Amino acid sequence: METENAEKTHKLKEKERKKQERADRAFVRWFAFLRFAEKILRVFVPYKRHNAVEKYEDRPYIMLCNHFSMLDVMYPCAAINKPVHFMAKKELWDNGGFLKWFCIKCRCIPVSRDGSASDVKAIMQAMKYLKNGENILIFPEGTRNKENVDMLPFKGGFAAIALKTRTPIIPIVQSGKAGLFKKNHVFFGAPVEFPEYYGKKITEEEIADCEKRLRDMMVKTRTDFLAAEAEKKKKKAKKD
Repeated sequence: METENAEKTHKLKEKERKKQERADRAFVRWFAFLRFAEKILRVFVPYKRHNAVEKYEDRPYIMLCNHFSMLDVMYPCAAINKPVHFMAKKELWDNGGFLKWFCIKCRCIPVSRDGSASDVKAIMQAMKYLKNGENILIFPEGTRNKENVDMLPFKGGFAAIALKTRTPIIPIVQSGKAGLFKKNHVFFGAPVEFPEYYGKKITEEEIADCEKRLRDMMVKTRTDFLAAEAEKKKKKAKKD
């Protein structure tokens, strides 16, 4: 009897394992399709890519991107050849329809910004993906930037995840909002790490300092580019 039960348990586990493997392969194929779709979308929503490195290493990353529109998800698809789990507000699941379907298809991580248990669960899920060698994308502003500011204040959390999992952060900076036949500029930065904090008990102040350093770096990338573009236009106007 015990042998029979053990065999049944083994068969069930094997069935679940194969089911998960099929789902994982489907997830990889889905992101391959998204990368293909990004190339087509880029014809209609063009952007110039500025690369800080020729190619990212084959390892897990946390991608950090400023946020203007739903189209922003195409940039991490272009950054690396491996799938990326987006961290997204849980309301996208609550609203149903296409966005809920897309979030489920992309294995997005639902985030609640009210500090509830679901928010802690999101952080734990993100850390699990990273430890499994997978990638995540975070929009640190927490919402789309609809104001006339360089970047909205960053929500906390990403630095703690990076430090606890010892994962490098790739800053992705957009010069502006993507639009139909409107050329945008996207900067794919070099991976950033804070090894001085690895293996140590980290204080809230140290986490906040890491987050500020990342935000300052991203804001500077954008403002420096916009200032250079403004100077080019100024010089061109003088020639004309």
